Amino acid sequence: MTKRPLSRHALEAARRVLADVEACTDPVATARLLPPEVYTGQDFWEFEKEAIFGREWLCIGHVNEIPEPGDQLPLTVLDEPIVMLRDQAGDVRVMSAVCQHRGQPLFGGLAGEGRDAASPCLNGKVMKCPYHNWTFDLEGRLAAAPSMTETVPVNRLRETIRLPQIRHEVFHGMVFINFDDTAQPLGQGIGRIDEELSTFGLDELVPMPAFVFEDQQWNWKIHHDNALEPYHTSYVHRGVHEAAPAKNARFYPFEPGDNQVMHPTYLVDENAGLASTDGKRTTAIIPGLTDEQRRRVMFASIPPMLFSILQPTFVQLAFIYPKGPGSFDLRRVNLYPKSAVEEPGFHEAYEKFMERKALAIHQDAVTTAALQQGLRSRFAPRGPLSWMESNIPQLNQWLIERYRKAVTVDV
Repeated sequence: MTKRPLSRHALEAARRVLADVEACTDPVATARLLPPEVYTGQDFWEFEKEAIFGREWLCIGHVNEIPEPGDQLPLTVLDEPIVMLRDQAGDVRVMSAVCQHRGQPLFGGLAGEGRDAASPCLNGKVMKCPYHNWTFDLEGRLAAAPSMTETVPVNRLRETIRLPQIRHEVFHGMVFINFDDTAQPLGQGIGRIDEELSTFGLDELVPMPAFVFEDQQWNWKIHHDNALEPYHTSYVHRGVHEAAPAKNARFYPFEPGDNQVMHPTYLVDENAGLASTDGKRTTAIIPGLTDEQRRRVMFASIPPMLFSILQPTFVQLAFIYPKGPGSFDLRRVNLYPKSAVEEPGFHEAYEKFMERKALAIHQDAVTTAALQQGLRSRFAPRGPLSWMESNIPQLNQWLIERYRKAVTVDV
């Protein structure tokens, strides 16, 4: 797939931002925030949409959300209707979900026609366009085109028409796509999280039904910043986050070329459970974790679209689908070991956990929506930062590397 050229206004916005990023990647003691335009500007979003989302690896889901042949999960990524599916041979595929007749989306919307966004995947041997009933098989090949024989024999159409295939890789069960066919392989710069996940057996974990939050009213980078930094948890999440207090956070160095931003926060004791009803674990620990991993919660981003929380008992994956400079759809999936899911009382414990978790989600939503509003102010600040916000200049570094590369390439 070819890169889309950047408009003059988008490049001007990028140059304006890059002229004002001094100290944004400094050590946290002297670091500044990025210019507010990075979070609020429409022209900058048009730049970022191509510079970041058109060229980076985007995490869209987990393989066990489509466990059986014929399973199809419709998604929308940057206004692109796509489908993640498992074909009849059991292989994971990702392809455009735009009918190659007139351009009608095969499913429609984030969820698919007539479906709730949090519904389980569809299942079938074909995908049928609702407009004129053109039908495609699970490899994207044209299967049927009603009333076309009088114009072009269907056999001839089948020789040339196929749903565009989207480059993808599977990393510990997580499915990543890239709209840039010339991009480096996914494995570049994610060695630290690769090592962390090596004991989780993430590709074997069982996903609970997704929770979808549409039209979240803040910038996608604010979501990463807030989710990564523990500073706010003592205040925004008072009474909810005490099992992993901010003072127990630790931070890793960040090197040029890193494609993950992550840090651990240590639990007050090995039996603690983040956001449980009483501060204690309610389900079994994931088999195979190290003693170190049993004592901490790892907060990890593979930007731009994945934020994850690796707890001793489960993994939460949050998939971020931006729609503009101040809005995105969010899809959360919690994954547990099969042995835990099959334990008596698991689902009751899970429901209680999610009731508790809903409070923290609401607290973050109120806070970050207000932050987006504040960043539109003429008086929006640029720092200073707490040591507990050490991941913010790290994410800044990841971003600025890509902004500069895109401006250089597109001049």
